[in-house]
Amino acid sequence: MGKYSDQNNDEYLLETNLLDIKTYDELEEAEAFVFSLRAAELEREGLMIDTFTEDTFKRLHYHLFQDIYPFAGKYRNVQLMKGNTRFCQAQFIEQYSKDLFDQLNKEPAWKSLEEAAARLAYYKSEFNMLHPFREGNGRTIRIFIWAFAYSRGIRWEYEKMNRDGYLTAMIQSVTNNEQLRSIFLKTISYLK
Repeated sequence: MGKYSDQNNDEYLLETNLLDIKTYDELEEAEAFVFSLRAAELEREGLMIDTFTEDTFKRLHYHLFQDIYPFAGKYRNVQLMKGNTRFCQAQFIEQYSKDLFDQLNKEPAWKSLEEAAARLAYYKSEFNMLHPFREGNGRTIRIFIWAFAYSRGIRWEYEKMNRDGYLTAMIQSVTNNEQLRSIFLKTISYLK
């Protein structure tokens, strides 16, 4: 864990997890395990996301993390910072989220894979800066963006991304999402 510096987030996760886990390593392992089970359940049962609303986004987070965190599906009310990146201030999450989902649902059709890559990079970086949950943002956003792309006839094969390059691109996307756009372009294709 050890990912966030504000509000003692790691201690909070240890104090409030539903499995009464007491060490960061065990919590990280348990979180990865329950996430993988819930994500596999989405795939196995064909629980495709077909609406891209704030409520759907929250329900996705709840589904993925309900077994480990009492705040699953609920927006945070504390500030979070990772490295030098300060995410959306807690008091602005609701409005930022409303604006972002409004944009998402008014998104015009994409005319090319290049345009799709640019728009997916935009939404991925904006949702990352929103960072609305105490934990599990990246995984929830990745699944949500994957489903959004799929709904528009685009397959995003995120498993083909280089992890280190992707993390670097996410950090850079705070001010410039060109590297993230390039990664999307290499990992998306039209559905057949």
